[in-house]
Amino acid sequence: MKVLISLDGHDTPGLLTAADGIISKELEWLLLHVLDTRPLEEAERALGGLLARGPRRAQAEQRMQRTVALTQEGIRAEIDAWLQEKGKAAEVIIASGRPEHEILRVAEERGARLIVLRAGHPGPGPREGPGPRPLAPVARFVVDHALCHVLMLREQELA
Repeated sequence: MKVLISLDGHDTPGLLTAADGIISKELEWLLLHVLDTRPLEEAERALGGLLARGPRRAQAEQRMQRTVALTQEGIRAEIDAWLQEKGKAAEVIIASGRPEHEILRVAEERGARLIVLRAGHPGPGPREGPGPRPLAPVARFVVDHALCHVLMLREQELA
């Protein structure tokens, strides 16, 4: 049985360690990091409107592309380091797009029976004890639309 673990780039080793402590050792891991393309789309529109044409636009586009590549390389390096340290094997998938759609697409394509993701990020101030905690928009979308089970890890589980 396959489990898709969605990595959002925030404390990747912590999320993997928490998942490792909860998920059955017999499950096959698929690790997915999705580079959210919305900020890049917004930057492209800004470049088109503000810089129009000329060498500065090309320079700005090259800087954005380098930043994206560095981000993907950094996430991949964190994943590989954690896997090597723990002696675990997993398929690593790096995708681009809207995270909520990519998570569901990859889960369906790869036949994942479980999706694991971070529930959300804590707001300002301590959040101890019972009570509602808001879900991140990506988590809410996945919970509402997934065709398989979803396991959400809360921040206190990642500590």
